[in-house]
Amino acid sequence: MKLELLHCHPPEGPVQGRPSLLFVHGSYCGAWVWAERFMPFFARRGWSSHALSLRGHGESEGGFNYASLADYVTDIHSAMAHVGGEMILVGHSMGGLLVQHCLAGDDRVRAAVLMASVPPSGLMSSALHLSVFSPDVCLQFGLLQALGPSVVKGEVIRRAFFSDATPADTLAHLLPRLQKESHRICVELLNPVRPRLPLGGDRPPVLVLGGDRDVLVPSAALMETATYFGADLSLLTGAPHGLMLDDCWWQPTAERTLAWLAAKGF
Repeated sequence: MKLELLHCHPPEGPVQGRPSLLFVHGSYCGAWVWAERFMPFFARRGWSSHALSLRGHGESEGGFNYASLADYVTDIHSAMAHVGGEMILVGHSMGGLLVQHCLAGDDRVRAAVLMASVPPSGLMSSALHLSVFSPDVCLQFGLLQALGPSVVKGEVIRRAFFSDATPADTLAHLLPRLQKESHRICVELLNPVRPRLPLGGDRPPVLVLGGDRDVLVPSAALMETATYFGADLSLLTGAPHGLMLDDCWWQPTAERTLAWLAAKGF
């Protein structure tokens, strides 16, 4: 099965001895979410980066209707083997949970950044919160899952992913690129198998990063993830869910990530 893997390298070459970045997207997306802003940003700062499209997403082969969390984790390991060497995993939303399952027992993973990540316990509490306080967002995600992006309302998706300042032309560019997600994973994410914790003194450092205006993954979920992994927690005041794409928030998110990596000696 061929998986789409995008690459972006520094013009002068990567810094000697520095791990590569491997970006993992969330539900309804593909590797393209990282190519829009993040990959060029990190390449300009000396990082080689790679972005994976999980099976059935983007240009990757394979059916995804019944793909499981374990299947998607297998895709990440396949991408890691293809890239080779040590790397830092960066996962967004569902991709953050997938990255959590890659932290134990793999010496290639030097660090991880979990952006607006699904917490280890899953999305059950977040889904209940969303259904009470943003039922129209729930409805639009149901339509996206059943019928695809052509039937969803842009203004509701803006509220789910972006800040109010995101212009209409950005939405018009991004919305048609969304896609359906695995039916199995949609159920599994509500109450997933908990990720194993890395053991020993060489546990990779983890950053949990998210916004307090995220309607899909609230701050309490970010705190849960940080507590579970003993991770650093960084909350961006006013930031939405789509951190890597939002016109106002992609660069502050990237800068915060870069500063954390520098503080950890990378």
